[in-house]
Amino acid sequence: MPTRQAFVTYGVTTAAAATVTVAALLQPWRSPGPGAQPPVAVAAARHAVDVVFAVDTTGSMGGLIEGAKRTVWSIATHIRQTEPDADLRIGLVAYRDIGDAYVTRDLALTGDLDAVFAELAGFQADGGGDEPEDVAAALYDALHMRWRDDARKLVFLVGDAPPADRGDVPRFDVLAREAGQRQIVLNTIRCGVSGDTARAWQQIADLGHGQFSTIEQGGGVQQIATPYDKRLAELSARIDSTAVIVGDDAQRAEYQRNLAVNAAAPAAAQADRAAYYATGSAAGGARTENDLVGTGKLRAGKVAKGALPPELRGLNAEQLQAEVDHRAQLRRDAETEMTRLNHQRDDYMRANAKGEAGFDAKVKAAIDAQLK
Repeated sequence: MPTRQAFVTYGVTTAAAATVTVAALLQPWRSPGPGAQPPVAVAAARHAVDVVFAVDTTGSMGGLIEGAKRTVWSIATHIRQTEPDADLRIGLVAYRDIGDAYVTRDLALTGDLDAVFAELAGFQADGGGDEPEDVAAALYDALHMRWRDDARKLVFLVGDAPPADRGDVPRFDVLAREAGQRQIVLNTIRCGVSGDTARAWQQIADLGHGQFSTIEQGGGVQQIATPYDKRLAELSARIDSTAVIVGDDAQRAEYQRNLAVNAAAPAAAQADRAAYYATGSAAGGARTENDLVGTGKLRAGKVAKGALPPELRGLNAEQLQAEVDHRAQLRRDAETEMTRLNHQRDDYMRANAKGEAGFDAKVKAAIDAQLK
Protein backbone atom coordinates (compact mmCIF):
# COMPACT_ATOMS: atom_id res chain seq x y z
CA MET A 1 0.00 0.00 0.00
CA PRO A 2 1.52 3.37 -0.97
CA THR A 3 1.95 6.08 1.60
CA ARG A 4 0.08 9.22 0.72
CA GLN A 5 1.30 12.47 2.13
CA ALA A 6 -1.01 14.78 4.00
CA PHE A 7 1.36 17.72 3.65
CA VAL A 8 3.78 18.82 0.99
CA THR A 9 6.56 21.37 0.77
CA TYR A 10 6.78 22.55 -2.81
CA GLY A 11 9.69 24.39 -4.33
CA VAL A 12 8.19 27.61 -5.66
CA THR A 13 9.90 29.63 -8.37
CA THR A 14 9.53 33.31 -7.55
CA ALA A 15 11.57 36.41 -8.17
CA ALA A 16 13.47 35.44 -5.05
CA ALA A 17 13.42 31.70 -5.86
CA ALA A 18 11.77 31.09 -2.52
CA THR A 19 10.59 27.75 -1.17
CA VAL A 20 7.21 28.00 0.50
CA THR A 21 6.22 25.76 3.38
CA VAL A 22 2.74 26.02 4.87
CA ALA A 23 3.55 24.11 8.03
CA ALA A 24 0.56 25.34 9.99
CA LEU A 25 -1.78 23.44 7.70
CA LEU A 26 -0.75 19.88 8.48
CA GLN A 27 -3.51 17.28 8.57
CA PRO A 28 -2.68 15.02 11.53
CA TRP A 29 -6.30 13.82 11.59
CA ARG A 30 -6.16 12.05 8.23
CA SER A 31 -6.28 8.25 8.04
CA PRO A 32 -3.79 6.54 5.70
CA GLY A 33 -6.06 3.86 4.26
CA PRO A 34 -9.53 2.47 3.71
CA GLY A 35 -11.84 1.56 6.53
CA ALA A 36 -10.98 4.69 8.47
CA GLN A 37 -13.70 6.46 10.41
CA PRO A 38 -14.77 9.86 9.08
CA PRO A 39 -13.07 12.76 10.86
CA VAL A 40 -14.79 14.39 13.80
CA ALA A 41 -17.18 17.09 12.59
CA VAL A 42 -16.41 20.69 13.43
CA ALA A 43 -18.83 23.57 13.90
CA ALA A 44 -19.88 25.52 10.82
CA ALA A 45 -20.30 29.23 10.40
CA ARG A 46 -23.33 30.70 8.62
CA HIS A 47 -22.96 30.54 4.83
CA ALA A 48 -19.93 28.27 5.13
CA VAL A 49 -18.56 27.17 1.76
CA ASP A 50 -15.86 24.48 1.54
CA VAL A 51 -14.26 23.80 -1.86
CA VAL A 52 -11.59 21.20 -2.67
CA PHE A 53 -9.68 21.03 -5.94
CA ALA A 54 -8.29 17.57 -6.72
CA VAL A 55 -5.86 18.04 -9.61
CA ASP A 56 -3.87 15.55 -11.67
CA THR A 57 -0.27 16.83 -11.56
CA THR A 58 1.34 14.39 -14.00
CA GLY A 59 3.43 15.63 -16.90
CA SER A 60 0.59 16.18 -19.38
CA MET A 61 -1.20 18.62 -17.06
CA GLY A 62 1.29 21.50 -17.18
CA GLY A 63 -0.95 23.91 -19.08
CA LEU A 64 -3.93 23.36 -16.79
CA ILE A 65 -1.83 23.78 -13.66
CA GLU A 66 -0.37 27.07 -14.86
CA GLY A 67 -3.86 28.28 -15.76
CA ALA A 68 -5.19 27.32 -12.34
CA LYS A 69 -2.41 29.32 -10.68
CA ARG A 70 -3.44 32.41 -12.65
CA THR A 71 -7.16 32.11 -11.94
CA VAL A 72 -7.63 30.74 -8.42
CA TRP A 73 -8.14 34.26 -7.03
CA SER A 74 -10.69 35.01 -9.74
CA ILE A 75 -12.59 31.85 -8.79
CA ALA A 76 -12.52 32.80 -5.11
CA THR A 77 -13.84 36.27 -5.97
CA HIS A 78 -16.62 34.71 -8.02
CA ILE A 79 -17.67 32.68 -4.99
CA ARG A 80 -17.82 35.89 -2.94
CA GLN A 81 -19.91 37.57 -5.62
CA THR A 82 -22.27 34.60 -5.85
CA GLU A 83 -22.58 34.29 -2.06
CA PRO A 84 -21.53 37.65 -0.54
CA ASP A 85 -21.62 36.29 3.01
CA ALA A 86 -19.61 33.17 2.18
CA ASP A 87 -17.19 31.98 4.83
CA LEU A 88 -14.91 30.39 2.24
CA ARG A 89 -12.30 27.70 2.75
CA ILE A 90 -10.31 25.98 0.00
CA GLY A 91 -8.37 22.72 0.11
CA LEU A 92 -6.08 21.05 -2.42
CA VAL A 93 -5.30 17.48 -3.42
CA ALA A 94 -2.49 16.92 -5.93
CA TYR A 95 -2.53 13.38 -7.29
CA ARG A 96 -0.47 11.13 -9.54
CA ASP A 97 -0.03 7.35 -9.33
CA ILE A 98 2.01 4.55 -7.82
CA GLY A 99 5.60 4.78 -9.03
CA ASP A 100 5.60 8.58 -9.20
CA ALA A 101 7.17 10.89 -6.63
CA TYR A 102 3.89 10.77 -4.71
CA VAL A 103 0.40 9.38 -5.03
CA THR A 104 -1.40 12.27 -3.31
CA ARG A 105 -0.30 15.41 -1.51
CA ASP A 106 -2.89 17.52 0.30
CA LEU A 107 -3.42 20.95 1.76
CA ALA A 108 -6.13 21.07 4.44
CA LEU A 109 -9.22 23.20 3.96
CA THR A 110 -8.31 26.70 5.10
CA GLY A 111 -9.63 30.24 4.94
CA ASP A 112 -6.07 31.55 4.42
CA LEU A 113 -6.21 31.91 0.65
CA ASP A 114 -2.73 33.40 0.49
CA ALA A 115 -1.51 30.07 1.82
CA VAL A 116 -3.64 28.23 -0.75
CA PHE A 117 -2.14 30.27 -3.57
CA ALA A 118 1.38 29.74 -2.25
CA GLU A 119 0.81 25.99 -2.18
CA LEU A 120 -0.79 25.94 -5.63
CA ALA A 121 2.09 28.01 -6.98
CA GLY A 122 4.35 25.10 -6.10
CA PHE A 123 2.43 22.53 -8.15
CA GLN A 124 4.62 21.18 -10.93
CA ALA A 125 3.56 18.80 -13.70
CA ASP A 126 5.75 15.71 -13.69
CA GLY A 127 5.58 11.92 -13.72
CA GLY A 128 2.88 9.78 -15.23
CA GLY A 129 3.74 7.86 -18.36
CA ASP A 130 1.00 5.25 -18.32
CA GLU A 131 -2.49 6.62 -18.82
CA PRO A 132 -4.48 5.57 -15.72
CA GLU A 133 -3.87 7.57 -12.52
CA ASP A 134 -4.89 6.91 -8.92
CA VAL A 135 -8.08 8.96 -9.08
CA ALA A 136 -9.61 6.93 -6.24
CA ALA A 137 -6.81 8.02 -3.89
CA ALA A 138 -7.53 11.65 -4.76
CA LEU A 139 -11.25 11.21 -4.13
CA TYR A 140 -10.57 9.40 -0.87
CA ASP A 141 -8.39 12.26 0.37
CA ALA A 142 -10.92 14.88 -0.76
CA LEU A 143 -13.78 13.11 1.04
CA HIS A 144 -11.73 12.83 4.22
CA MET A 145 -11.00 16.53 4.47
CA ARG A 146 -12.28 18.22 7.62
CA TRP A 147 -15.56 19.40 6.12
CA ARG A 148 -17.76 21.68 8.22
CA ASP A 149 -21.17 20.29 9.16
CA ASP A 150 -23.38 22.93 7.53
CA ALA A 151 -21.07 24.01 4.72
CA ARG A 152 -21.90 23.82 1.05
CA LYS A 153 -19.36 21.18 0.04
CA LEU A 154 -17.95 21.17 -3.49
CA VAL A 155 -15.17 19.09 -5.06
CA PHE A 156 -13.65 19.76 -8.48
CA LEU A 157 -11.82 16.73 -9.86
CA VAL A 158 -9.59 17.82 -12.76
CA GLY A 159 -7.58 15.47 -14.94
CA ASP A 160 -6.99 13.89 -18.33
CA ALA A 161 -6.59 10.18 -17.49
CA PRO A 162 -9.09 7.53 -16.33
CA PRO A 163 -8.97 5.94 -12.88
CA ALA A 164 -6.60 3.08 -12.08
CA ASP A 165 -7.78 0.41 -9.64
CA ARG A 166 -4.77 0.15 -7.31
CA GLY A 167 -6.52 -1.43 -4.35
CA ASP A 168 -5.18 1.13 -1.87
CA VAL A 169 -8.63 2.66 -1.26
CA PRO A 170 -12.23 1.82 -2.30
CA ARG A 171 -13.00 2.09 -6.02
CA PHE A 172 -13.71 5.50 -7.49
CA ASP A 173 -17.41 4.73 -8.05
CA VAL A 174 -17.84 3.61 -4.43
CA LEU A 175 -16.28 6.86 -3.24
CA ALA A 176 -18.38 8.95 -5.63
CA ARG A 177 -21.53 7.32 -4.29
CA GLU A 178 -20.36 8.04 -0.73
CA ALA A 179 -19.87 11.70 -1.65
CA GLY A 180 -23.43 11.89 -2.92
CA GLN A 181 -24.73 10.36 0.28
CA ARG A 182 -22.74 12.87 2.36
CA GLN A 183 -23.92 15.86 0.29
CA ILE A 184 -20.43 16.52 -1.02
CA VAL A 185 -21.00 17.61 -4.62
CA LEU A 186 -18.48 16.05 -7.03
CA ASN A 187 -17.82 18.05 -10.17
CA THR A 188 -15.50 16.64 -12.83
CA ILE A 189 -13.53 18.52 -15.48
CA ARG A 190 -11.90 16.43 -18.19
CA CYS A 191 -8.86 17.88 -19.93
CA GLY A 192 -8.36 16.69 -23.50
CA VAL A 193 -10.27 14.10 -25.48
CA SER A 194 -9.85 10.70 -23.77
CA GLY A 195 -13.09 8.73 -24.11
CA ASP A 196 -12.26 6.49 -21.15
CA THR A 197 -11.75 9.56 -18.98
CA ALA A 198 -15.02 11.08 -20.16
CA ARG A 199 -16.97 7.95 -19.26
CA ALA A 200 -15.44 7.72 -15.78
CA TRP A 201 -15.78 11.47 -15.14
CA GLN A 202 -19.44 11.40 -16.17
CA GLN A 203 -20.09 8.48 -13.82
CA ILE A 204 -18.35 10.23 -10.93
CA ALA A 205 -20.33 13.43 -11.50
CA ASP A 206 -23.61 11.53 -11.76
CA LEU A 207 -23.01 9.61 -8.52
CA GLY A 208 -21.74 12.76 -6.77
CA HIS A 209 -24.66 14.93 -8.00
CA GLY A 210 -22.29 17.31 -9.74
CA GLN A 211 -21.49 18.59 -13.23
CA PHE A 212 -19.27 16.99 -15.87
CA SER A 213 -17.51 19.25 -18.34
CA THR A 214 -14.67 19.12 -20.86
CA ILE A 215 -11.93 21.64 -21.59
CA GLU A 216 -8.96 21.62 -23.92
CA GLN A 217 -5.80 19.83 -22.78
CA GLY A 218 -4.02 23.06 -21.85
CA GLY A 219 -6.85 24.30 -19.66
CA GLY A 220 -8.20 26.96 -22.00
CA VAL A 221 -7.68 29.73 -19.43
CA GLN A 222 -8.13 33.19 -20.97
CA GLN A 223 -6.87 35.67 -18.39
CA ILE A 224 -7.51 39.27 -19.38
CA ALA A 225 -4.88 41.90 -18.57
CA THR A 226 -6.39 45.30 -17.81
CA PRO A 227 -5.09 48.88 -17.39
CA TYR A 228 -6.09 48.70 -13.71
CA ASP A 229 -4.06 45.66 -12.68
CA LYS A 230 -0.84 47.41 -11.68
CA ARG A 231 -2.54 49.99 -9.45
CA LEU A 232 -4.73 47.35 -7.81
CA ALA A 233 -1.65 45.28 -7.05
CA GLU A 234 0.02 48.33 -5.50
CA LEU A 235 -3.00 49.08 -3.31
CA SER A 236 -3.23 45.46 -2.22
CA ALA A 237 0.45 45.50 -1.24
CA ARG A 238 -0.15 48.67 0.76
CA ILE A 239 -2.91 46.91 2.68
CA ASP A 240 -0.67 43.89 3.24
CA SER A 241 1.88 46.19 4.89
CA THR A 242 -0.70 47.34 7.46
CA ALA A 243 -1.12 43.86 8.94
CA VAL A 244 -0.08 43.15 12.53
CA ILE A 245 0.44 39.40 12.75
CA VAL A 246 -0.21 38.12 16.27
CA GLY A 247 1.71 34.99 17.17
CA ASP A 248 5.32 33.84 17.00
CA ASP A 249 8.08 34.76 14.59
CA ALA A 250 7.46 31.62 12.53
CA GLN A 251 3.87 32.72 11.84
CA ARG A 252 5.05 36.16 10.78
CA ALA A 253 7.69 34.61 8.54
CA GLU A 254 5.06 32.36 6.95
CA TYR A 255 2.87 35.39 6.26
CA GLN A 256 5.76 37.15 4.55
CA ARG A 257 6.62 34.07 2.48
CA ASN A 258 3.04 33.80 1.27
CA LEU A 259 3.06 37.49 0.34
CA ALA A 260 6.31 37.00 -1.60
CA VAL A 261 4.75 34.24 -3.70
CA ASN A 262 1.69 36.38 -4.46
CA ALA A 263 3.92 39.36 -5.31
CA ALA A 264 5.72 37.23 -7.91
CA ALA A 265 2.44 36.36 -9.68
CA PRO A 266 1.39 38.09 -12.91
CA ALA A 267 -0.18 41.52 -12.42
CA ALA A 268 -3.61 40.22 -13.46
CA ALA A 269 -3.48 37.52 -10.76
CA GLN A 270 -2.44 40.11 -8.18
CA ALA A 271 -5.38 42.25 -9.24
CA ASP A 272 -7.68 39.24 -8.86
CA ARG A 273 -6.35 38.84 -5.31
CA ALA A 274 -7.09 42.51 -4.62
CA ALA A 275 -10.61 42.02 -5.97
CA TYR A 276 -11.18 39.08 -3.64
CA TYR A 277 -10.20 41.05 -0.56
CA ALA A 278 -12.41 43.96 -1.65
CA THR A 279 -15.46 41.76 -2.27
CA GLY A 280 -18.24 40.67 0.06
CA SER A 281 -17.52 40.01 3.71
CA ALA A 282 -13.78 39.98 2.98
CA ALA A 283 -13.83 43.76 2.61
CA GLY A 284 -12.31 45.56 5.56
CA GLY A 285 -11.23 42.30 7.13
CA ALA A 286 -7.93 40.71 7.91
CA ARG A 287 -5.63 39.02 5.44
CA THR A 288 -5.32 36.14 7.89
CA GLU A 289 -7.10 35.16 11.09
CA ASN A 290 -4.23 36.34 13.31
CA ASP A 291 -4.05 39.84 11.78
CA LEU A 292 -4.84 42.32 14.54
CA VAL A 293 -5.95 44.99 12.06
CA GLY A 294 -9.50 44.54 10.86
CA THR A 295 -10.08 41.01 12.09
CA GLY A 296 -12.78 41.78 14.64
CA LYS A 297 -11.69 38.72 16.64
CA LEU A 298 -8.66 40.21 18.39
CA ARG A 299 -8.38 43.25 20.65
CA ALA A 300 -5.17 45.24 20.97
CA GLY A 301 -5.41 45.51 24.75
CA LYS A 302 -5.80 41.72 25.11
CA VAL A 303 -2.72 40.68 23.10
CA ALA A 304 0.33 39.53 25.04
CA LYS A 305 3.45 41.61 24.38
CA GLY A 306 5.40 38.57 23.25
CA ALA A 307 2.83 37.80 20.55
CA LEU A 308 3.30 41.19 18.87
CA PRO A 309 5.88 42.01 16.19
CA PRO A 310 9.10 43.17 17.90
CA GLU A 311 8.70 46.80 16.77
CA LEU A 312 5.36 47.11 18.60
CA ARG A 313 6.23 45.42 21.90
CA GLY A 314 7.38 48.64 23.53
CA LEU A 315 3.98 50.33 23.14
CA ASN A 316 1.52 50.56 26.00
CA ALA A 317 -2.12 49.55 25.45
CA GLU A 318 -3.23 53.05 24.44
CA GLN A 319 -0.35 53.51 22.01
CA LEU A 320 -0.91 50.07 20.51
CA GLN A 321 -4.60 50.77 19.94
CA ALA A 322 -3.71 54.09 18.30
CA GLU A 323 -1.29 52.29 15.96
CA VAL A 324 -3.90 49.66 15.07
CA ASP A 325 -6.48 52.39 14.42
CA HIS A 326 -4.00 54.26 12.20
CA ARG A 327 -3.28 51.15 10.14
CA ALA A 328 -6.99 50.40 9.87
CA GLN A 329 -7.57 53.89 8.46
CA LEU A 330 -4.78 53.40 5.91
CA ARG A 331 -6.45 50.14 4.95
CA ARG A 332 -9.87 51.77 4.55
CA ASP A 333 -8.41 54.53 2.36
CA ALA A 334 -6.75 51.98 0.09
CA GLU A 335 -9.90 49.85 -0.05
CA THR A 336 -11.99 52.84 -1.11
CA GLU A 337 -9.80 53.33 -4.17
CA MET A 338 -9.66 49.57 -4.77
CA THR A 339 -13.44 49.33 -4.82
CA ARG A 340 -13.69 52.05 -7.45
CA LEU A 341 -10.96 50.49 -9.61
CA ASN A 342 -12.48 47.03 -9.26
CA HIS A 343 -15.76 48.27 -10.74
CA GLN A 344 -13.88 49.78 -13.67
CA ARG A 345 -11.86 46.59 -14.10
CA ASP A 346 -15.02 44.46 -14.09
CA ASP A 347 -16.51 46.62 -16.84
CA TYR A 348 -13.31 46.33 -18.87
CA MET A 349 -13.21 42.54 -18.56
CA ARG A 350 -16.86 42.16 -19.52
CA ALA A 351 -16.24 44.28 -22.63
CA ASN A 352 -13.17 42.20 -23.55
CA ALA A 353 -14.39 38.72 -22.63
CA LYS A 354 -12.75 36.00 -24.75
CA GLY A 355 -15.10 33.06 -24.24
CA GLU A 356 -16.18 30.67 -21.51
CA ALA A 357 -14.60 27.35 -22.43
CA GLY A 358 -11.67 27.25 -20.01
CA PHE A 359 -11.04 25.74 -16.58
CA ASP A 360 -12.02 28.85 -14.62
CA ALA A 361 -15.20 29.35 -16.64
CA LYS A 362 -16.33 25.76 -16.00
CA VAL A 363 -15.69 26.10 -12.27
CA LYS A 364 -17.60 29.37 -12.10
CA ALA A 365 -20.55 27.90 -13.99
CA ALA A 366 -20.79 25.04 -11.51
CA ILE A 367 -20.54 27.46 -8.61
CA ASP A 368 -23.38 29.53 -10.05
CA ALA A 369 -25.59 26.47 -10.29
CA GLN A 370 -24.69 24.92 -6.96
CA LEU A 371 -24.48 27.95 -4.66
CA LYS A 372 -27.39 29.97 -6.00
